[in-house]
Amino acid sequence: MIAALGRAGALLALILAAGCANFSAISPGDSAPTVEARVGAPGSVWKNADGSEVWEYPSGPSGVQTFMIDIGPDRTVRAVRQVLREEYFSKVVPGMSRDEVRRLLGRPKEVRYFPARDEEVWTWRYLEVNYRLFNVLFDHTSGTVRSTLRLDEVFLPAGRGRR
Repeated sequence: MIAALGRAGALLALILAAGCANFSAISPGDSAPTVEARVGAPGSVWKNADGSEVWEYPSGPSGVQTFMIDIGPDRTVRAVRQVLREEYFSKVVPGMSRDEVRRLLGRPKEVRYFPARDEEVWTWRYLEVNYRLFNVLFDHTSGTVRSTLRLDEVFLPAGRGRR
């Protein structure tokens, strides 16, 4: 029991440390090892044909930011982008593949499947003025975007959770 609590505490510390990463300290021209020293290893790495990479830093299932760091073929930072914003959501259009959406927005908070509609819904939580949810609705069989939907996150009174 105590060992399990110790592991849980260590995991919590790791999660909190990742959530506190200072992405504003990353600048174009910084080296890839400098990025890892400042914010840790990326959650995912997307390799491009030209030798460049995109490093993904999601802030966790309840987080409201995902940073993408463009690393050039010379292993230096080209750009740092926080992608859970309208500027990137508006780029999701019908016909896009799951991979294209994943590379654009990063790992979703949640994925659900609705068999009656043969629809898969990916959800990201983000902060505008209030907490909001951005949903991408895919045709499950073809794996392409049907539509998108933005919803306000609603907290129910008296501890009944959120919707």
